[in-house]
Amino acid sequence: MKVRGGGFGLSFGLVLAALILAPHVLGTFQRVLLTEILIWGLFAIAFDILYGYTGMLSFGQATFFGFGSYALTLAILRGRTGLWVALLLSLVASTVAAALIGFVAVRIRGHYFVIITVIFSLVFFFWALNWSWLTGGDDGLSIKVPALSLGWWEVSLYDPVANYYFVLAFCAVAFLLCRRLVHSPLGRIFVCIRENEERARLLGYHVERFKLLAFIISGTLSGLAGALYSLTFRYANAGLMHWTVSGEAVVWTLVGGAGSLVGPVLGAGLLVTFTDYVSAWIENYKIIIGVVIVLVVLAAPQGIVGVIRARWAARGGAGNGR
Repeated sequence: MKVRGGGFGLSFGLVLAALILAPHVLGTFQRVLLTEILIWGLFAIAFDILYGYTGMLSFGQATFFGFGSYALTLAILRGRTGLWVALLLSLVASTVAAALIGFVAVRIRGHYFVIITVIFSLVFFFWALNWSWLTGGDDGLSIKVPALSLGWWEVSLYDPVANYYFVLAFCAVAFLLCRRLVHSPLGRIFVCIRENEERARLLGYHVERFKLLAFIISGTLSGLAGALYSLTFRYANAGLMHWTVSGEAVVWTLVGGAGSLVGPVLGAGLLVTFTDYVSAWIENYKIIIGVVIVLVVLAAPQGIVGVIRARWAARGGAGNGR
């Protein structure tokens, strides 16, 4: 049973409408939490482009998250730039970093690729940690966010509602662009590489070139998520570059369902919310969260979205058989 494009448009419109109304019915804590979920959801989507659609398991996406975060923070703090220029610089920094690292990484296959991404992540993490004169190290850097200029109208992002809508706008546009990407001929090439890399070569595709492109797209989106994180919480620190931050995206994607875009966002939303509430009540909350993740992965190896798709397909098949 196929879901028509109009079905997506309706679903997306309803979800977007709910998100637009959300800050007016949520309390301050829930509003900030939802903003954080949107940012981490974007980061998870960036990882899904690389892993879910192209088949490259990377633990190095936190590097580009950190580059985006630091580029924006340093542009505002040291360069005294406006908000739009700082955002642009964060995208440029994360894209260039992804291109340089990806040029080396995509030529390595299998578990060696996973290892090299962890190594790169650790190299840049320790660089950020040791160059405290530039990055603030583990303490990080705090910024005063400049006003958002919209022509003759200026908006302060210190207003939590304005900040929420700013993040929502970027995340919504990024999601739509990613959906367009994965349904385009380029997205189909990514999937072809994921399913059978050798067959893709035989079909005449330059596999390394397309893998590098996927790596750069993922890195740019990760950098955007990092920039939005620093705008929301007004700081950047070395810990954002650690490979364990990438590990969070891996878990969110596996729980929600890889290769779906919606799945990583769903996984991020559920686990970030669960973590926030459980940590407030239980000291050793990470053990409980770990157990829950293991149970979910065992019960739904294809992720939550994978289970929903399977049941939808089974129901459609039963309906067609009547």
